[in-house]
Formats: sequence, C-alpha cells, structure tokens
Amino acid sequence: MPYGPPCQPVFRQDTSGETITTKNIPRFDLRRLFGLPLLSAGKGAGAPAPLDSELLFDLTGENPENRLFGRYGPEELRDRLVASGLLAGLSDRGYPDPLLRLSCADPSDQRICLYAGEEARERLLLETRLQLAPFHPRRPIGPFTEESSFRMLVIHWLVLSSPDATFTVDRPRLPGQEKPGLGLLNPTIALLKTLSRELSVDGVLDVPDHFHTALFYSRAFRYLDPEAEGRFLAIARDLSGVPLTLASDAIREGCLVDRTTGAPISWPAAEQVLALRGPLARFLRSPSYREARNRASADHRFVVNWDLYRENLAHRDRP
Repeated sequence: MPYGPPCQPVFRQDTSGETITTKNIPRFDLRRLFGLPLLSAGKGAGAPAPLDSELLFDLTGENPENRLFGRYGPEELRDRLVASGLLAGLSDRGYPDPLLRLSCADPSDQRICLYAGEEARERLLLETRLQLAPFHPRRPIGPFTEESSFRMLVIHWLVLSSPDATFTVDRPRLPGQEKPGLGLLNPTIALLKTLSRELSVDGVLDVPDHFHTALFYSRAFRYLDPEAEGRFLAIARDLSGVPLTLASDAIREGCLVDRTTGAPISWPAAEQVLALRGPLARFLRSPSYREARNRASADHRFVVNWDLYRENLAHRDRP
C-alpha cells in the first residue's frame, strides 16, 4: 500500500501561543442529532459526555484538533498504549520511547504511527489506518440480511515492523513484508478492543489480503460468514505441514487447488470480525454458526500445486 503524507506530531507542545480555531458546529434538529452513531450507541449512565471535538467529528467529519476520531488526544492515546502493553513490548525489543504521530483529518483514514527515534519510513514501528463506519453484509448471512447494519471499527491497514531486524533463513520474509515483524499483534488487538469498547462499536472488522494475515488475526477474529471460516480452517489444516511463508506465497500465486477436483482456489476476500456485543457477538457464538463452520471445514480438502508454483516462481524471477 502506498505510504501517505507524514503524520502530524502530537507529543510536542505548541509554544506559539496561538489559539486553535474551529468552525462553528452547524445546527441540527434533535431527531437527527440523536440518530447519530455517537449519541445513539447505547452508552450507559455515568459514561463521560462526548467532547465538542468528538461531536464535530461525528456530525461533520471535521477534526481541526487532529484527535483520533475527534476524541483521543496524545495523552489519552498514550494511556491506552500503555494499558494495552504495546509500549512495554516495544521497550522490551529495544524501542523504549517511540515517537507518536497522528494524522486524523480524513474520517476514513484515522492514522496512528509509531517511529523509532525519527519520523522516517525506515524507522517505522507501527502504522494503523482506521475508520468508524457502518457495515452491511453483502448478502444474507445467518440471521442477517443486506439491510442489517453494524457500527464497526474498520482496519484498513496495520503494520508492525522491526526497523533494525533483518530477514533470515529461520525468519524469512512473508508476502507483503518490508521488515520483520515485532510479535506484538496481541497488545495491538488489545488496544483496538479498548478503543472499540469506548467508542461503543459492535466490533472490529478487517479483510485480510494474505493467508498469513488471516491466520494471525484468527487468534481473536472470526470470519462473519461461517462457510468462509470453515474454508479458512480447512486451508490452515491442510497446509499445516508447509512453512507459513511458503504456504502464504503459494496461495498468493494462485497455486491452491481443490484436492478432489484439482480446480484452482483463489484467496477469498471476506470480512473477519472481532465481535464485541449484541447480535453480532451472539451469532458468532451460536450453535448454528459452529455447525455451518464445521460442515464447511469437513467438506473442503486443499493442496498446493507445487509444479505450478515452481513455474510461477520462474516467471516471477525473470528480469
């Protein structure tokens, strides 16, 4: 994915003495106001009132204070990075005081970046691009229809990288990797879960573009479609004896085939979700979901066409 404009600094204080100006919040009638996700999310009694910047973000998409979702400034986000264990994990790996940058002007691209020492691509530790958005299934799934709607924290991009590490025979490059990973996905998911609960969303959503990505996320995420979940589990089962780098690359190259028919199987683009509440969470825990998942897993058998993979590699490596 192309690397966008540099993130804005948030940990350094503004010493210019200038006051940040914001546009006036436009007037809305109460029926529209209380239909907005932020104000209709079912927050319990005693929950903190939304900030003016949060209301402005939710109403208009404007974010002059560069807060994450109009809500989280640098200190608030730092507290959550600490609570998730992410900063401790970075410190354990030799990065005790990462530089934080936020870029939150675009509601569809709320970006958090952590750097090792300086804001440079080669010093990137973490980059995540998030969005709060309604999600509608593309077709009926379980009890849900195309009309069903869920408020989700959408992961458009997430990378964790070790800027000083190198790939080795024992730790080869996974498809799409620029640098070796940090092994900090669990605290990163913990951070996203904290943000999601505080923002009163139904869950976290991601569409993994590689087999290894789906495998890593499967620690906490499930495919919304139980048939997709069963198919994924069948792939993981049947390729469990293949090194992960090789398995993921072979699937990317279109070399996964149905063991019975020999038909090629393309990597499916489907939604993995971490459900936090409501009908979404109940469905993913339901007997009907488990039964459909288990049927799909039992019905599929996969294998890699290694002859085709070697042929594809030969073409790929040609100058």
